[in-house]
Amino acid sequence: ISAAEAGSAVRVIQLDTNMGKGYAVRQGMLKAEGDCCIFTDIDLPYDLTAIPYAFHLIHDIGFDCVAGDRTLHYSSDVASRPLVRKLASKVFSRGIALLVIGGIFDSQCGFKAFSRRLARAIFPLLTINRFSFDVELYYLLLKYNIVIRRIPVHLKHHDVSTVSVVGHFWEMTCEVLAIPFKWHSGKYRSDVLADFYVEDKYWEKNA
Repeated sequence: ISAAEAGSAVRVIQLDTNMGKGYAVRQGMLKAEGDCCIFTDIDLPYDLTAIPYAFHLIHDIGFDCVAGDRTLHYSSDVASRPLVRKLASKVFSRGIALLVIGGIFDSQCGFKAFSRRLARAIFPLLTINRFSFDVELYYLLLKYNIVIRRIPVHLKHHDVSTVSVVGHFWEMTCEVLAIPFKWHSGKYRSDVLADFYVEDKYWEKNA
């Protein structure tokens, strides 16, 4: 089904210039109007049952962030990918997990969902326009102590991507290593995100 055939059910946001995946995702999330805002890869590589489950966790249970994680026990990967790409992606993700976002071993999974209030608060702060924007996103979620509900995903296929982890390694690494410096310089300051820090409110009330 095309966007034209879907009618009012689909809203197409067209960008005049290709500014990168991170920029495109940011524009879409900021214009999303539903209570649950989800983004995934254009080729829909993951089993779509993740969508209603993420919606349930956000709309009914009350989570603000749900993220797919291919390293979880019940996740599966039947997609065929070149061995070099698979290894390079794993090395990058593990390195980033150790250096920048400890404990998150699948920052690059292309399935994430947010409550609208969190999406409106966090996406304007993102500065990375290309593929490592996911790392920046996780960094802010962890720094502001926002609960990330990780869920298994089933990767069914993997189309050719425009990103090369090997070819873009240094660019992505430099972008990622700059994130902590931006944090300490106050680049990511947000009073709205600070309101998600429940423990902070508790200690203020009981001081």
